[in-house]
Amino acid sequence: MLRRDALLGIDLGTTAVKAGVFDAATGEALGVARSEYAPTSPRPGWVELEAEQYWCATVEAVRCALAEAESARVRGIGLSSQGQTFIPLGEDEQPLRPAIVWLDTRAEEQARRLNERFDANELRLRRGAAAINAIDSAPKMLWLRENEPEMWSRIRYIVMLPDFIGMRLTGERRLDLSNAGSTAMVDRTVDDWWPEALDAVGVPREWLSPLGWPGELLGRVSAHAAGELGIEAGTPVALGANDQLDGAVGAGNVSPGIASGTAGTAMAIVATVAELRDDLPDGVLWGKHPVRGLFYVMNYAKTSGVLLTWLRELIGGQYEELLAEAADAPMGCDGLVCLPHFSGTATPTFRSDVRGGFVGLTLGHGRAEMIRAVVEAVCFCARDALELTRGAGQAIDELRMLGGAAQSDWWMQTLADIAGLPLAVPACPDAAVLGGAIFGGVAAGLLPSIEDAAKGFYRPARQFEPREQQHRSADAAYAAYRDAMHRLYPGALGEEIFE
Repeated sequence: MLRRDALLGIDLGTTAVKAGVFDAATGEALGVARSEYAPTSPRPGWVELEAEQYWCATVEAVRCALAEAESARVRGIGLSSQGQTFIPLGEDEQPLRPAIVWLDTRAEEQARRLNERFDANELRLRRGAAAINAIDSAPKMLWLRENEPEMWSRIRYIVMLPDFIGMRLTGERRLDLSNAGSTAMVDRTVDDWWPEALDAVGVPREWLSPLGWPGELLGRVSAHAAGELGIEAGTPVALGANDQLDGAVGAGNVSPGIASGTAGTAMAIVATVAELRDDLPDGVLWGKHPVRGLFYVMNYAKTSGVLLTWLRELIGGQYEELLAEAADAPMGCDGLVCLPHFSGTATPTFRSDVRGGFVGLTLGHGRAEMIRAVVEAVCFCARDALELTRGAGQAIDELRMLGGAAQSDWWMQTLADIAGLPLAVPACPDAAVLGGAIFGGVAAGLLPSIEDAAKGFYRPARQFEPREQQHRSADAAYAAYRDAMHRLYPGALGEEIFE
């Protein structure tokens, strides 16, 4: 049987590893699989996972994807990963404790002290944001140094999740710039570790991996890893990027004016831009795009589609039934507003004191209005992110959406109406996995460039245009949401950016 040249993408997510095998010439998905795990919360605010579970899930997902792809021959592998998650290793390169997952917020006090040490303008210049927050890796590393000194004394390496898996694949330690940047310890003006930040945290440079660009060769699959995964030893493995940037590449978001987003557990919107303003608003995240010469602006909310999961567990029913009920309620839900920040805000203020809720409830509201209010709240998070990007002086002409919410045509039409933008759902729903595969193809020499491959592989499955009347109604509903947030949590949405 003739074997098809294929590329393998591996996406290291918050609750699962997803692996995808794609035709190297067309980008067609040949096999996609996932293997789940459940991070634990041993104390309030803590989120951890045994590091070995990431590797076991990688092996299972890759093997299942390969079995589905049947005759594919993997010629290149690329990685996609959540940011911030890190693992301390000992001299034997084995984990000394569970990974601290990006959602963990134990280090708010350490983040406060680091912000006192560095000027906001310097932070904006070096790390791409005007403040360090408790989600970043740096304050959590400082927390470990102060609270687990015996373990800290045995550290030989600190690896982020993608270079931990990269080590297991190839035996080499190397990390992409975007995931390194999520530590808050990278100087983006020189694309290398920032000595002053390392000193503030107390992390020796030799503990950290050398840095490189997405699509560069990380190493080649070792004989041992090849046996576990069921692929050929010596297969090239590429450096990848943060999962949101991998998703942008997989969604063809490689040209200025395009934004791509994921509405899953969280909501993140990434806009591709040609150049950055010198006066980017505080709290807006930025960095260098995987396509060299371009930049990205990213804004996100901590809670998104998970709100519908939460509501479904309270009231019962299937997702399709709930959304069908919600479609019968009017835009604006007859005055009912859901505040979606159940875990605090992310960009631009990173406030952990903010809580979610429903405002404007009356005896006349029922299930349909409550469900629709949650759906609209997720869309408001996307519009918040888009408005922040526009507030940074960046135009957006088209939005491409991924994640669980993108499975619903009605939800995506509602988002197009609220955002006031043309919206497309890519044919490949696993864009972050495809983005990783594209990086692997570039490293293997099978694809000419990240930009050309991303444009060539992208195809829209469904498209939605904003409707004028619904957009006017959406403007009123959005204004009501922002007014409620301002009254309850003044400044939490960065209101001054919109002025």
